[in-house]
Order: sequence, then structure tokens, then C-alpha cells
Amino acid sequence: MADVNDKATRRIRRAAVVGGLGLLVQFVAALHWTPMTFILSAAIGAPLVLVGGGLFLRAVWKNMREKGAV
Repeated sequence: MADVNDKATRRIRRAAVVGGLGLLVQFVAALHWTPMTFILSAAIGAPLVLVGGGLFLRAVWKNMREKGAV
């Protein structure tokens, strides 16, 4: 049973790191807003946030399936 929780925790942490990196890129770009930083924010930051959200949803779904909730 502890193995399932460890996997779920690792998956959620991975999602948080990816999403956090995306938010960090967007925050740093917003500190000095130029056309180039906007492009970097849109091309790197936004996809990282979206991937992090997708990883989180996947982690929750897998955790629910492993515990028999779905």
C-alpha cells in the first residue's frame, strides 16, 4: 500500500515541478516585458504550465484507478 502512495507522490511532485518551472519562466519574463520575453513566455512558459496540469490530472487519474475508485 505504501508503494502506491510513493508513486502518486512522485507523480504529483513531478507535475508541480514542471508547472512551477513554467510559472517561473512567465514571472521572470514579466519582470522585464519586451517582445522577446513575451515570445519566450508564450513559447516556453505556457506549454510547461499546461504540461504540468496534464501531468497532475494523469497522476490523479492513475492514483484513483490504483485504489479502485474508478
